[in-house]
Amino acid sequence: MFRLVNLMRQPVTLLQALPRYDVFLKETKDFPQLDASACYAFLQLLRTGDELLALDDQVLSSFGTRHGRFNLLMMLKHCALGKATPAKLAEKTGVTRATITGLVDGLEKEGLVERCPDPENRRSIQVKLTNAGQKFLDKVRPGYCRWFTSVVEPLNQDERKLLLGLLEKIQIRLGEISGQYRKASSPFSKPS
Repeated sequence: MFRLVNLMRQPVTLLQALPRYDVFLKETKDFPQLDASACYAFLQLLRTGDELLALDDQVLSSFGTRHGRFNLLMMLKHCALGKATPAKLAEKTGVTRATITGLVDGLEKEGLVERCPDPENRRSIQVKLTNAGQKFLDKVRPGYCRWFTSVVEPLNQDERKLLLGLLEKIQIRLGEISGQYRKASSPFSKPS
């Protein structure tokens, strides 16, 4: 049975003691544009994400790995043969080639991945999972899956669907805001 024993670290965003909702309501007297429920919901979402990331980091550490390494191993497990070049891995993960090179270097030293020459392009290499890498994933995945399943266990199927729909709405909005932010210094400042 998977156990969580004092694995929580301090949240990164320092949101341990969030103000109560009534504090935001009081603030609307001095700042009428403030949407108290939006502020409170945002901070709760941020805190929840922060706590999830912190605990997830601790769980993966208890299995002897970290996010980047585990994600790269999982990606290699599902990559079609010949498709896992460092450049493509960097593109898929959204990190730099240097980051991928560092991850591959470490995993290769441990015998979990290997670099192979690309038979179709001598200037390129491919990265593939070794048998030891597969065994490592086989060891880690069951406990890791139990951990993240336990997080959403209190929600029934309908609640999970609702949560996914709400998170998707927020993700879409984040994409819109991100695009606006790239175009202007701040999409939230009032025009002069």
